Formats: sequence, structure tokens, C-alpha cells
Amino acid sequence: MEKFRLKILTPEGTVIDKEAAGLYLRGANGDLAVFSGHVPFITPVKAGNCTIVSEEAAGASSKNSKEDDFNDLECSIGEGMLRVSTKEVLLFVKSFEQRNL
Repeated sequence: MEKFRLKILTPEGTVIDKEAAGLYLRGANGDLAVFSGHVPFITPVKAGNCTIVSEEAAGASSKNSKEDDFNDLECSIGEGMLRVSTKEVLLFVKSFEQRNL
């Protein structure tokens, strides 16, 4: 699976700046999934759960393996804006809390 540059920014600064294989979160009109090559867009996002699919999880052979789930980064985000472009994905949120390391 191809990767994209993901940056997550809060009022305190950049909290994530890494390559990712996928991003799941709640947009203003429902759940969103962003992958490499997604059409560019901008949308408000709601506060709630967010999952960042790491490059390690994307390269795993079986998505049913518990090891795959461990590599995903689960977090809670505050409301904000999501900008998907051809170069990177920027998520601007009021707050960010990582739930697993």
C-alpha cells in the first residue's frame, strides 16, 4: 500500500509528522477514510476517535492478525479541519490525545 505524508497540528504545535498508509476520522457529514492518491478536498472534522494506519500495518500480510492492530495509532481529536492535497494530508485540530504507543 502506498503512503502519504500526514501532519497533525494543534494550537500547541505539530504532534504528528510522518508517513502513513491511511487515516480514519469523522467528518462533518460522516466517517472518512483517506488513503494515498485521494482526491484533494477540505472539510471540517468532528471531535472523536481517529485512527492512523502506520506503514508497518499496511505492509502486513494478514489484517486479521493482532500484530496489525498494534501498529495502528488510536487517538482522540478535537474538532478542526482536514485538508487533503496531492502532496500531503493536514489535520488541524483543537486537541490531540494518543491512546496507544
